[in-house]
Amino acid sequence: MSARSQKPHICVLGGGTAGLGAAYLATRAGAATEVVEKLPIPGGLSLTRRTKDGFYHDLGGHRYYSPSRYLVPFLSGLLGNELIWTPRKSRLYLDGRFFDYPVQFTDVAKKLPVVKSLKMLYDYLAEKFRSKLRREESFEDWVVHRFGRALYEFNFANYTRKVWGMEPSTLSADWAALRIKGLSLGKVLKEFFTRKSDIATLVDRFLYPRHGIGQISHYLQNSIESAGNIVHLGHEVIKIKHDGKRITAVIAKSLKGRKTIKPDCVASSIDLDLLVRALDPAPPPRVLAALSQLTYRALVILFVRINQPQVTDDSWIYFPDETIPFSRWHEPKNWSAEMVPDANHSSLVVEFFADEGDKFWNASAEELLELTVKHGRRLGLLKGSEIGKIDKVLTPRAYPIWNVGYRKPLDTILDYLARFRNLSPIGRNGRFYYCTIDESLISGFAAAANFLEGKRTGPEPLPIEIPDNALKYLDLSPADLEETDASRWSRND
Repeated sequence: MSARSQKPHICVLGGGTAGLGAAYLATRAGAATEVVEKLPIPGGLSLTRRTKDGFYHDLGGHRYYSPSRYLVPFLSGLLGNELIWTPRKSRLYLDGRFFDYPVQFTDVAKKLPVVKSLKMLYDYLAEKFRSKLRREESFEDWVVHRFGRALYEFNFANYTRKVWGMEPSTLSADWAALRIKGLSLGKVLKEFFTRKSDIATLVDRFLYPRHGIGQISHYLQNSIESAGNIVHLGHEVIKIKHDGKRITAVIAKSLKGRKTIKPDCVASSIDLDLLVRALDPAPPPRVLAALSQLTYRALVILFVRINQPQVTDDSWIYFPDETIPFSRWHEPKNWSAEMVPDANHSSLVVEFFADEGDKFWNASAEELLELTVKHGRRLGLLKGSEIGKIDKVLTPRAYPIWNVGYRKPLDTILDYLARFRNLSPIGRNGRFYYCTIDESLISGFAAAANFLEGKRTGPEPLPIEIPDNALKYLDLSPADLEETDASRWSRND
């Protein structure tokens, strides 16, 4: 019996970062592996779209900024010279002004009226003296307790309403605790005076592939396939058979027909509700009822070709101001010069957060452009004459919504799935977990490494570091950790 046949046959559902990460590690370990991906290209939510006229763009800006210190040597080994340093220069537009982002104390103090600045400081200090035993159920509770009411209303409440389409008082505090990563006004002041930080939100530079974040997925796919394993693109999972304890078969369809895979283990990064609804026999009614309580936020992207070398030198510009319909834009050329066909052109990726079927989702590309140019002119960012060809790109289910009370139905679903000893949900939508691209990749590594040891990855929080049992398959060691430790690549200098 060959060494390959002694290892589990692993089927991965979803060809995004998490799924391809799992398949890559399994492949490196010598295990037979198959990936099933609905789209015709790999990457999932982290794919990079290449246009026929030579432009590249992500589905919104994606970057690596994990506290993981193994990711640098891994990505460097995978991409080589295709991985570049990119400076981060970001701003936000609010209350009629542009502010630096990450927030700089002197910048805010200079641009805001003194009375408003003092009010923010007073509210912050008042919150520090209040009881720390207060209940924190919502995003609003969490932020107000750490920043004060005035700063919450100035910056956090408006952008949160735009991104999620709901009041911050109805969004779970879990999302704030996860996404804001320990940031507070006190730490912003400390960052200003010491220039040292371990706050994930405050990042001055980042690593980025020359041709977009999706280049990582293409390199993972190439490594998987060159070793003899298979990535089935254009295949949609339609049924997952089980015996009550184990997944026994995965059935997928494509334009060419149906394919049945009978794996030993399954790592699933497809939407959690799609996974559960595909199970055969079907789950109990209480589990199916819980699915209806999980909701997603969509993203509508307007990709604009620019007939001039540059719009601004920003990586991102955020628009918390609720009078502006779009929430963020980025200029891919400022991330990598290879994202445009030549030096005389640039592009913009304009993001409209939406619900499927709402006014932004149904708007034409021309209508979205009209809004973009109208407000871009008003802010002095666009003239209108530089606008070239445009594309509208729909991204359904881009963000799992953690509303107040989401935890109970999610636990019902995860508890049910825990009975399947050879199934591991991974990644953002696979776990209904708001994780970064870093954590998605690592979750795939962790699941595959555990399968190789006869274990499944349970519903505990996704790991933020590549686990020890995965290192040998990725040609990593503590020596790599030590080499990276000095620079903390994703942190402020």
